[in-house]
Amino acid sequence: MDIVDAQIHFGPGRIDETLTAMDALGIRAVLIDEYWLRSFANEPHHALPGEVQRPVAPTAELAAQIHPERFSYLLRINREDPEYAGIVRQVRDAPAARALRIDPGLSGAERAEFAAGGYDHICKAAGDCGLPLFVFAPDQPEAFARLAGAFPDLRIVVDHCGLFSNSMRASIGGGTPALNDEQQLVMFDKVLSLADFPNVALKWGHSSAMFDKPAWPGEGLWPILRKAIGRFGAERIMWASDFSVNQRGESWADLLYGVLGDPDLTQEEREWVLGRTARTWLDWPV
Repeated sequence: MDIVDAQIHFGPGRIDETLTAMDALGIRAVLIDEYWLRSFANEPHHALPGEVQRPVAPTAELAAQIHPERFSYLLRINREDPEYAGIVRQVRDAPAARALRIDPGLSGAERAEFAAGGYDHICKAAGDCGLPLFVFAPDQPEAFARLAGAFPDLRIVVDHCGLFSNSMRASIGGGTPALNDEQQLVMFDKVLSLADFPNVALKWGHSSAMFDKPAWPGEGLWPILRKAIGRFGAERIMWASDFSVNQRGESWADLLYGVLGDPDLTQEEREWVLGRTARTWLDWPV
């Protein structure tokens, strides 16, 4: 089966080690969101005047040049970058670049900007260039709905099930109150309402943390994934391990095999969630 992981972080280096792990697990390809975990300081980036950071992806570009059949990447983009439009065009023209990513979920101020349209210029530029946009903005289904309606030609991928975990609510959520299991599922139902917009897809990533259920064997997550497929269809859900920053300490194998072994999935659904959706939404041929 053609398995594609729709988000991992690595760099600097670690290309060969990642390939070895992919081969061992049967993962054909990965989409890299280059983020250096050694400091959690938004590395790598270029520092611009006015304390604006411009993300770059040197390891991801190198990996994709050496192993184009195994690696592609997305690029994060800063809404305050004065050259954002040129950067979007460069991503469009780079052979191995597949998408852009914004992450307004990292602070309360940026979440408010996202809801108010502060990222709309990025969204327009991405849509004009035909690039999908991954968006990390947890617990904001209404803001996603506004965005999807305002930019119907923009392919939007809702990161990490569209949710905060409770640990994230306590840290980067600005003290947002914790939700119990039932309340979290109610919030997820609001995220699932975004299936009404055909230009929105869901990234099934960090599900074990968001729903506080083990990734492996995964029985607690299978009914929730089934509900998501019932709304979006398997062709609009893509699996992502994000194993490098897994909040529960689960391995890449745990995160993959909990979905791969889900007995509630048909073989066709399994193929879509674990690879075909990412290939289709990212214009990424086998």
